[in-house]
Amino acid sequence: MKFKATDAGFLFASMILVNAGNYLINLILGRVLGPELFAEASVIATGVLMLSFLAVGVQLTAAKFSAQYAAERKEAVLQTFGVWLHKRVGLLSVLLGGLLILASPILQDFLHFKSMIPIAIIGIGLPFYFTMSVKRGIAQGREEFKLLAFTYLAEMLLRLGITFILVMLAVNYFVEQSTVAVSLGFLASFCAALWLKSGGQNDGTTGADFLDQKAVLQFVWIILFYEFSQILINNSDVLLTKHFFTERDAGLYAAVALIGRVVFFGTWTIVTLLFPKVIQREKSGQPHLGLFWGSLLITAGFGICTVLACFVIPEVIIGLLFGEAYLSVAPLLWPYALATTIFACANVFAYYYLSLNKYLPVVLTVLAGIAQLVLISTYHSSLLEIIQVQIILMSGLLLSMMTYQLFDQFLLKSKKESIPTKPKQECHEENKAGHSIAISAE
Repeated sequence: MKFKATDAGFLFASMILVNAGNYLINLILGRVLGPELFAEASVIATGVLMLSFLAVGVQLTAAKFSAQYAAERKEAVLQTFGVWLHKRVGLLSVLLGGLLILASPILQDFLHFKSMIPIAIIGIGLPFYFTMSVKRGIAQGREEFKLLAFTYLAEMLLRLGITFILVMLAVNYFVEQSTVAVSLGFLASFCAALWLKSGGQNDGTTGADFLDQKAVLQFVWIILFYEFSQILINNSDVLLTKHFFTERDAGLYAAVALIGRVVFFGTWTIVTLLFPKVIQREKSGQPHLGLFWGSLLITAGFGICTVLACFVIPEVIIGLLFGEAYLSVAPLLWPYALATTIFACANVFAYYYLSLNKYLPVVLTVLAGIAQLVLISTYHSSLLEIIQVQIILMSGLLLSMMTYQLFDQFLLKSKKESIPTKPKQECHEENKAGHSIAISAE
């Protein structure tokens, strides 16, 4: 298996198209439904996004060990690993989907939904979604970036087509069921997993043949712990505004969040490419710090451009994307984009060290996520105050990541300097003596 720049470029271009398609879906919903109905539809999308972070944890686990076995040329072990992971993730996703269905009446009450049916539909689709995540992870670890790109494209196209058709029917005939239409669109996209293939197909081996189960389970818990922080940081604000504010205000904030998050999801492909490459270079003893700095530079540059655009022409952006009904929250665009940019940069640090099995950045991110949940629950007098809380917390998180980076590089430098090196003259004498011994032996 050889990494091809063209494959990575195809994935990057595909992810831009996928993100554009997903944005198009939400823009259509925002314009067609209006702020009040969009608030409920956006919460469903946010809930799926929260669950997707757990699925990303599964994907990164598959990617990490697939990359490791691919680098070591252990194809048989990789196949067995794929089968083993498919079985366990399948069971876990069924249990998680069942719990979501059972909890749907409670969630309906907390989020002020008109029906529990949209939440239950998402629970039904979870096993399909998590199955697709395993396949994506194996493709990512094997650097089969074209296959990985096709999975994202298939998911987006199915969701776009089904959601558009069902929402338009709902608007014209049963507008109160608009959120059900959105959930059915997600369910259809999850079913893309039914025909997508990966390197984890059953080849006759069993889970008993797989020797690294303990290492995988340990990493799963760590990555899920980290993805829990992603759930809190990326989504708790939208859910809490739905709980604390009116339907209209919650819908307006959801529009701001959707635009501001373009930084995070626009740079997600960078992390997708970074993760397996760092693992493989670490395994082969090659330098990889340059990959980190390149990823951080691209992420920061994209984020700064987005913040500037949101600062200079906020009315144009929100008016073009969502319409005049959302113009009142245009001043909130650039502060939200700033908070997202800071978090996206911190995320590059976290994923880089996660690929090196260094987990303190994970702990820092989780603490920031918990702090955000607590502080927004306490300070929510206005939508601006919620964003200000996030800016302060994300700045602290990025600063802590930078401090850890400096400390880690200092330790690595000290370790290298502590390794004794023999003077050149001494090495020359040893080589000379060794050469003499070789002559005598002859």
